[in-house]
Amino acid sequence: MKYIYLFALLVLTCSSVDGQHDAQMEGRKKSPTQDLLVLKTGKRMWGKIQYYELGKDMLFRTQEGNLMRVPFELLDKFVAGANTTNVEHFLKPDKPEKPFLQAGNFYNNFALFFPFGVETTANSRTGMGIEYSFGMQLTPRLGLGLGTGMNLMFGGISDRLIPIVAEVRYYNNPDRRHRAYALLDSGYSIGWSADKQTEAYFFKGGWRIHPALGVVWHNNKTTRLTTELGYWHQRATLVEDWWETSRWRRENDYKLNRWVLKMGLLF
Repeated sequence: MKYIYLFALLVLTCSSVDGQHDAQMEGRKKSPTQDLLVLKTGKRMWGKIQYYELGKDMLFRTQEGNLMRVPFELLDKFVAGANTTNVEHFLKPDKPEKPFLQAGNFYNNFALFFPFGVETTANSRTGMGIEYSFGMQLTPRLGLGLGTGMNLMFGGISDRLIPIVAEVRYYNNPDRRHRAYALLDSGYSIGWSADKQTEAYFFKGGWRIHPALGVVWHNNKTTRLTTELGYWHQRATLVEDWWETSRWRRENDYKLNRWVLKMGLLF
């Protein structure tokens, strides 16, 4: 009698395990499968791939029903027909890129400064310089900072301008790998004359304003290249002060209006 009882218990146990296995398999068959997209920013999206061709943008419908175009440069990898309950079976866990435009992040920007253009019809002058700005991202789109540098203008007299400005940056789309932005900086430039041959000249700075449009080129590293085209309005005064038999003084006020090309590093 004891053996019959043990045999019956064994049969019930096996049938229970087999039934549970069948239920699990049936549940897996019925579990929803979707296409999984992983962007280079680390973001994952579920939905259905509508159209994809290597080297071109992907047409993708999210699980919420939104149809969107995913740029090829932003796409990291994708899995067609992934099971939503077992993602890690298809994707190795990797550390997503930390968003650069994250609220609270600090930024630094070193750039070469190339003003060009015409001041008057008879006076066309160019210049050069270097500028540095640092600040913080208040939001993924908006950043505020301060800047300084050294700008060389006026040619023969070798006068220099040292700007001290405040700037605001606005990025169009923080999720994109390459990000366009608008910039506006304004402040005061200090005049510094480097002419040591005579003390008859000295240089005074003035107000400056500089709006610009640029692009941050991201290469999957912490350092990013920037190119920027803007307009530079700078006021300055060149003072001539002579002492011979009598004092002779003249002040020449300048309003410099130039296009400006800037190329640099943002990190």
